[in-house]
Amino acid sequence: MHVTSRRYYFLIAGLTAVAALGGCAPSQLTVADENATLPKGENSAAFLDRMSSLDTVTQNDAMRGLLMLEGGDKTDTFKQKVDLLIDKKIISPTGSYNASHELSRGQLARMICCACKLSGGLVLRLTGPSERYCLRELQYRKMMIDGSVSAKVSGMEFASVLTRAEIYKRTRRFPDMVGDTD
Repeated sequence: MHVTSRRYYFLIAGLTAVAALGGCAPSQLTVADENATLPKGENSAAFLDRMSSLDTVTQNDAMRGLLMLEGGDKTDTFKQKVDLLIDKKIISPTGSYNASHELSRGQLARMICCACKLSGGLVLRLTGPSERYCLRELQYRKMMIDGSVSAKVSGMEFASVLTRAEIYKRTRRFPDMVGDTD
């Protein structure tokens, strides 16, 4: 084996180890606007109706949606939502969360993959749930449409993805997209 080949293998092994251990992820939990609240007594139909009319979805709304997917949102504050989703291993315990920040497509994809316990392809299995590879997996499975990881999520897209995730959790089958001819 050539020295160059050995270096190449060590480089690949090192990069894989860094990716598997979290790479450049924040090392502590940061929660801003932790006392933010949402409308009380909102059932899933009212929630989806409210979501579908929004231009963009906030992290607070997204976390309520994920908790509804998990059986219901019985929390009062954003911080309680964060803590509960960390306990359920749906969001990272070392992330940075802000109730009023807009949700990105990558953040949504990562939360949905974790909530649905999707193992995904080889890269997702080796590196763990990253926004980029979770989005790719959900696009491949036709649960999300093509687009950028950093693009903001519209209310209509959020309602659609949440509905597809609920179908997957209930049936363990990926739902077909309307009008899909493949």
